[in-house]
Amino acid sequence: MRYSRMPIEVESPEEYGYGNIRFNLSESSIADQSLASFGLEIPDLTLLYGEHRGSPGLRELIASVDPSLGINDVLICGGAAGALFIVATAVLGKDDHLVVVRPNYATNLETPRAIGCGIALIDLAFEDGFALDPDRIEQAITPSTKLVSITCPHNPTGTSIAEAELRRIVEITARHGVLLLVDETYRDLSLATPLPIAASLGSHVISVSSLSKAFGAPGIRVGWIINSDPALQELFLAAKEQISICGSVINEWVAEGILRQKRAFLTRTLAEWRRRLDRIAEWLEGRTCWNG
Repeated sequence: MRYSRMPIEVESPEEYGYGNIRFNLSESSIADQSLASFGLEIPDLTLLYGEHRGSPGLRELIASVDPSLGINDVLICGGAAGALFIVATAVLGKDDHLVVVRPNYATNLETPRAIGCGIALIDLAFEDGFALDPDRIEQAITPSTKLVSITCPHNPTGTSIAEAELRRIVEITARHGVLLLVDETYRDLSLATPLPIAASLGSHVISVSSLSKAFGAPGIRVGWIINSDPALQELFLAAKEQISICGSVINEWVAEGILRQKRAFLTRTLAEWRRRLDRIAEWLEGRTCWNG
């Protein structure tokens, strides 16, 4: 692989320096939280190698969202970015083909490019409300397609597909014998009823998420892969072990503490989100857009 820095990272607020920014309009997560805001105080933990798959308590909390999922369906990674890197490098080679929806998070595009695989891009359009047509995915699949990659809710527009559309994409990829990667990092911030965990809909489906966006904890670098195929999970575990062996026992302890109060935290967060959306809607009411 030949790496080059991604523009989104070169121009990121943390690289520019948060202290140099007066009004940060580019932030993609909720306000950064602290240990105190979650009521957490790190105990005197033993700094040993953690379980390679991740803390059992943390994996159990993640799997508990859906009764069809179990602890062995969850692999803890270094943020969603680390999870996406593991998936791409584990399943794609230079002779493979990827179908990816764009715009998309940079890792979903740049890592496959570094691998050198063939890429078919499905570009979403503002004029269509950034709607994703499952038929376009099927039309882009070739005999060498190994993976279809989507984000839902969509990153960066926030649009979402209906459950029926998600299930159709799951069916299309299953019929063609293709893996489906669903980046669900923003799922917990849905103001409507969240879609099912995509990985619960088929053993060929891979869900990726993290605590960075919905929980304001990007600094602990905790994300995960959910998949119910034991052979795939073994492959992803092999990749993780060669990258980092295991995660940080401190970070995983913090992540577990955050998820134990998930419902209460999200209830407060979504209520504030609705309040702000209502305020924006009120401001926009009666105004017309300038057409240039």
